[in-house]
Amino acid sequence: MRYFVSILLALALLPSMQARAQAGSDFDLQAYTSFLDDHRDLTGAQLRSLHPTPAFRTALYLPLKKIAYLDTIIQIYQLTADERALLSDNGFVVSERLQRENFGEAFYEIYKHDLPVFVSSDAILHALHRSYDTILEDMERGLLIPRLEELLLKLRREWPNLANRSAGQPAMQTMLNDMDVYLTVALRLLGLAYTPQRAENSATVEALLKLITDEQPAPYALFAATPRLIDFSQFRPRGHYTNEAILKNYFRAMIWLGRTELMLSPPQQHGMPAPSAADIQRQTIMAYLLWEAAKSSGALPIWEEMEDLIRFFVGESDNVTLAHLQLLADEIGLTQAAELLDAGRLQALQQALATKSYAIQRINSQILLSDPAVPEQAMPPTAFLLLGQRFVIDSYVMGNVVHDRILYQGEKILRMMPSSLDVLFALGNEASAILLQDELGRYPYASNLAAVRYLVDSYEPAFWSSSLYNAWLAAIRALNPPGNLAPFPAFMQTGAFWQQKMNTQLASWAQLRHDNLLYAKQSYTIGATCSFPYSFVEPLPAFYRALERFARQAEAKFGTLAFAEEWRKTYLTRYFSGMAGIMDTLAVIAGKQLQHTPLDSAETRFLQSMLYERDGCVTEFDGWYVDLYYNGSGQVAEKDLVIADVHTQPTDEAGTPVGKVLHAGTGPLDLGVFIAENQAGQPMAFIGPLLSYYEHVTWNFQRLTDEEWQQLYRQPPSFRPAWVNVYLADAEGRRRTAGPQIATAVTEPLQEKALPQTPALHQNFPNPFNANTLIRFEISPAYAHAPAQLAIYNLRGELVRELLDQPLPAGDYLVRWDGKDNTGRDAASSIYLCRLQVGKSAATRKLTMLR
Repeated sequence: MRYFVSILLALALLPSMQARAQAGSDFDLQAYTSFLDDHRDLTGAQLRSLHPTPAFRTALYLPLKKIAYLDTIIQIYQLTADERALLSDNGFVVSERLQRENFGEAFYEIYKHDLPVFVSSDAILHALHRSYDTILEDMERGLLIPRLEELLLKLRREWPNLANRSAGQPAMQTMLNDMDVYLTVALRLLGLAYTPQRAENSATVEALLKLITDEQPAPYALFAATPRLIDFSQFRPRGHYTNEAILKNYFRAMIWLGRTELMLSPPQQHGMPAPSAADIQRQTIMAYLLWEAAKSSGALPIWEEMEDLIRFFVGESDNVTLAHLQLLADEIGLTQAAELLDAGRLQALQQALATKSYAIQRINSQILLSDPAVPEQAMPPTAFLLLGQRFVIDSYVMGNVVHDRILYQGEKILRMMPSSLDVLFALGNEASAILLQDELGRYPYASNLAAVRYLVDSYEPAFWSSSLYNAWLAAIRALNPPGNLAPFPAFMQTGAFWQQKMNTQLASWAQLRHDNLLYAKQSYTIGATCSFPYSFVEPLPAFYRALERFARQAEAKFGTLAFAEEWRKTYLTRYFSGMAGIMDTLAVIAGKQLQHTPLDSAETRFLQSMLYERDGCVTEFDGWYVDLYYNGSGQVAEKDLVIADVHTQPTDEAGTPVGKVLHAGTGPLDLGVFIAENQAGQPMAFIGPLLSYYEHVTWNFQRLTDEEWQQLYRQPPSFRPAWVNVYLADAEGRRRTAGPQIATAVTEPLQEKALPQTPALHQNFPNPFNANTLIRFEISPAYAHAPAQLAIYNLRGELVRELLDQPLPAGDYLVRWDGKDNTGRDAASSIYLCRLQVGKSAATRKLTMLR
C-alpha cells in the first residue's frame, strides 16, 4: 500500500496532462505504473542492464607517425610527452596547458598558423549561449521590463476601486492590505519609489525589503498568521542581471513575483507549523483580488503578453496562473474575490481545484522539511504566483533523485545532493550510469533514475520544440553516444571521447541554466595569406539538425511579435534564418564525413570561410562562425566564464541547516588535437578549442555570481569532475590522476600522480578582506565522511566563529565567513587563524581583516 502511495505521488509530479495533450502525447499512465512496480528497489547493475552502453574502445595506442600536420602542431604548441601519450591512447588529447580566453582568439591563431581546424559542437553551442543570453536581455530591456512596470501600476491603480467595493466588509481588509504590500514590494524592487496605499502597511513592506536585502533564509509569517521558511538568498542577482541597476531591479522584482507563493492548499511537511485554514482562505482571496484587478484594470492582456514570451523562451509556469483562476471561477460561477469569504464557496473552489493537473507543483523550489522516519513524503502547496518560475525537466530530474523522493525497501534514503550526471542519464546518456556506479552503491536510487528516464523518453518531438529551453536541451541530447559506433572515426569510438562529450553537454547545460537563472525553477532537496587548409566537422548530424529546428522555431516566433522598431524584428529573423542555414550545411557535411563522401566545392569553400580577418590587417573577424553570434565579431572575441546555481540542499541528514548550493559553470577554453582521416583518407591532425565544465558546492546559501566565479575558478583545488582526467592534460601538460571511465575493457596501467593523502585548506579570497571572504578546502577520499570542523580563531587561540562541524564526503568545498563572531557581532580588524580539522588531520591559514 505504501509503495502504491509513492506511485500516486510520482504520477502527481508528472507534467500536466494538458501540456502533454498539447504536445500530442499519448502517455500511458498504466504502463508507467507497471514500470514502477516492475522496477522497484532497482540496483545500479540492474539499471545499467536496463540501459546498456555501446562497446567503447578503451584505447587506440596510435603510432604518431605519418600523420599530416601533426609534427607542425607538436612544434607550434610544444606538446609534452604526456600530451602526446594521451593523443596516442585516445586518438585525441585536450590540454589545460593550452587554454585560450575565447573562440575567436583560438580559431584566429589556428587560421594564422595555416593548420587544419577541428569544428566542435562546443564551438557551436557556445555561440548559441552567447546569442541566446544577448537576445533574452534585449527582450527584457525592450519589452519585459516596461511591460512589468505597466502591469504592476495598472494593478496598483485598481486597488482603490477594490477597496471601495469592499468598504462595508471588514473581513476583506486584511487581504486588501496583503495585496497592497505585495504590489508595493514588487514596485520597490523594480526601482520605483512607491509607498503603500495604506500607511499602516509601511512597516511590513520595510521588513520584507530588509529580509530581501539580507539574502538569507528566514522564517516569516507572509500573508498568514503562521510563519513559513523563505529562502531570501534567491534574491541575489546573478547571471547577466548583475550588469546594470535596471537588470538587478528587474531580477529582484521577478523573483518576488515568481517565488512568492499564495497558497491555495497547504503543503505536506514535518517539523514546521502547518498553515491554518484561515491562512489558506486569506491567500486564496488575495489571489482572486489580483485576478479581479487584472480583469478590471486592463492588465490581463499585458500579463498574457509577458506570459507568452517567457513561455516561448523557457516553458510553462509550474503553478496556478491567472488563466487557471479564470477557469476555476467560470466552473463555479465566481465573480468577485469577496465571495470566497463564504465557507461553502471556498470549499467549492477547493474541490474543483483538487481535480486539476495544474494544482500540483511538479518541482519543489522552497524549503520543506520531511522526517526520514515517516513514510509520507513532503509535498509543496498548491499555489498561485503572478509570474511563476517555469517547469524545466532537468530541475524535475534533480528534485526526484534526492531526499525525500527516494524510497528503497520501504525506507527513505538520505541522499541530500544530486549529481549533474543524473541529468545526463535522464536525458538519455546511458554511459553516465557507469560514472554513477559508486553513488548508486552508496545511495540506492536506481529506481528513481529509471523512473525519470522513462518519463523523459516518453516525450514526443513536440515537447522538445515547445520552448527554446527544451529545444536547447534537445541539442544537448543529440550529443549522447549512439548505439552503433562503427561508422565513426576511431577517436570517436573510445570511451574517452564520449566522456569529453559529457563535458560538452554539461558545459552547455551550465550555460543554459545560467542564461535562464531568473525563469527556470530550481530544484531543492526536500597579414600573410592565412587559411584553414582542412576542416573536420564533428560528425554528429543529429546535433546540427536539432539546432536547425531551434533556429527555425525562433525565426517563426519572432516574426509574429510586435516591436516598436521594425528593424529589431528584421534583425532577429535574419539572424535565426542565417543560423538555420549554417546548421543545415553543417549537418550535410557531417553526414558526408560519416559516409566518406567527398565534399563539393561549395562545401569546401564554406568550411574555409569559417573565420577570417576583415580587411587583412585589423583584427576584426568575419565568416560563418562569426555569424552564429548575435552581436557578431565583438562577441566571438569576448572572454565568457559563467556560473549557475542549479540545486539547493537546505539541511544535512540530521536536519541541521547547511545551505549547500550546487553550482555548474564553465572555465577557460582548452585546445584539443584530434587525429582523423581527411577527405582523401589520409590520417591528419586537427586542432580546435573546446569548452571546460566545472562544478562546485558552496555553503550557507551562498550563490555565486559570474564576477566572483572569474576570480575563483582558477584557484586550487580543481573544480573539474574526475571523469575528465581520461582525456585531459593538466596546466603543465601532464597526465591527471586517473579518474572514472565509461570504457570497461582492461587497458595498460598508466603512470599516475599520487592521490592527495590529507585534506587541504587553501588561502581565503579575497585576502585581506573587509567584511566577507571565501574559504576553500578539499577533503581527500581517504578522509571522506570523517568529522570535519572549520573555525576562526584569534591570535590568542580563542574561538571567534565556528563555520562548520559535520562529516563530509570527499570533494571541494567553499564556505563564506561574514566577518562576525559566534554572537553575531562584527569582528575587529585583525589577523585571524582559520583552522580546518578533518579526523586527525589539521591545517591552518592566516586571514587578514581590514575594516
